[in-house]
Amino acid sequence: MNDVGTAPSAAPTKEVPFFELSRLMVVAVGNTSRLVYKAQTKPSGPWEPNWSPIDTTQTYGWIAAGISGDGRVAVVAQRVSGAPSVSYIIEAPDSLVVQRWNPPVDLGKPAAASNVSWLTLVADAGGRIEVFALDILGTDPGGCRIWWKYQNPNRIVQKQIKITPPGTTTPITITVNETAPPLTPWSDWIQLPGGLLTVQAKRNADGRVILFGINRQGHLYRNEQKVAQALQPSDWAGWVQMDDNVTGPFRVFSATLDRLGAVNLFAINEGGQALHARQAPPCTTTWAGWSTPGFIREGVQSLAASIDGDGDVVLAASDKSKVHNTNQQRSAEAQQWTGWIPFNTSANPTQLALDYNADGRLSLFSHDLPASTPPFGGLLVASQMKLDATEWELAWTQLAPNDIRQFAVVRDLTPPT
Repeated sequence: MNDVGTAPSAAPTKEVPFFELSRLMVVAVGNTSRLVYKAQTKPSGPWEPNWSPIDTTQTYGWIAAGISGDGRVAVVAQRVSGAPSVSYIIEAPDSLVVQRWNPPVDLGKPAAASNVSWLTLVADAGGRIEVFALDILGTDPGGCRIWWKYQNPNRIVQKQIKITPPGTTTPITITVNETAPPLTPWSDWIQLPGGLLTVQAKRNADGRVILFGINRQGHLYRNEQKVAQALQPSDWAGWVQMDDNVTGPFRVFSATLDRLGAVNLFAINEGGQALHARQAPPCTTTWAGWSTPGFIREGVQSLAASIDGDGDVVLAASDKSKVHNTNQQRSAEAQQWTGWIPFNTSANPTQLALDYNADGRLSLFSHDLPASTPPFGGLLVASQMKLDATEWELAWTQLAPNDIRQFAVVRDLTPPT
């Protein structure tokens, strides 16, 4: 009897690799107080050899950077030359061949504040930029006063137009609603209740902004908008203390969304360990109790959290022995982690940042903590070998040997082509 061959199986479906048309960019202020940037030359590509100016007209102190609603890099910076003020600078919309920046927009400062510090910004559900700042010299027992300023939403205006209804030859006049730019581009500076020493703005999966901050006593708080288009202090739910006598006080924190849309908060407590709190379910005010993604014997000195191209949460931490460790979440539902994996070292205590490349690989940025006087610390970057890899590049890429006072990492969604 002849053998009957087995029908060949269908060719396996080739999985499309992750790709996003973006490039990583670092915005920084150095020892000259000039605002500069350095970016990858192409998505997932090498880094530009030199730092380029964003603005040459002013000198700056505190900075923050993010992405606008249309994908351009946006920067806010505390001006230290001339009258105290905050500048807003965004990529020009025609920046297709050479990186160009719009002239700075003066956002002023709160009238009640001598100056501002610790800036953070985020694009809200409508794509409007919202900026948050603290007083540079706060006298509140809990910390510095908290200030909020946002791009005003578009207006709805009525316009009369003539149309000819079907089946007739006689035009009629009707009134229609149209959107128009706001009469004033930005709101005033608005004070939010409370006092903090640090503040960070994130966005819920539904677009509502959520703030996290630590006060003078090391207590960790959150406050989120009740509506997607918040325009006044009453649109905020109010500050909720997240730590207790067991978990706090806290020193450093980092927040990110997971693949299920829940906000995850990671913080270093006084014992030097990284603790984890998670919003459950997503977009609610309910949070699971504090837990630990793993223990580091030496204690943690700095921490950064992000997602990779698959949407999985990844942590990076530098311990007190100056060893860099990573911990990757394998399942958001089951809260499964790889555990801490040491992979590199640094010569000095560091500040860390994580973000993903156009191909989904994460890059870790390591900044030597600045001295009190120039020259300030340098900036290095190393990346995963592949998406989801637990191996990282052995050699650091040096973005700056020193002189970096402050930096922020963003994904530029409108890279030059």
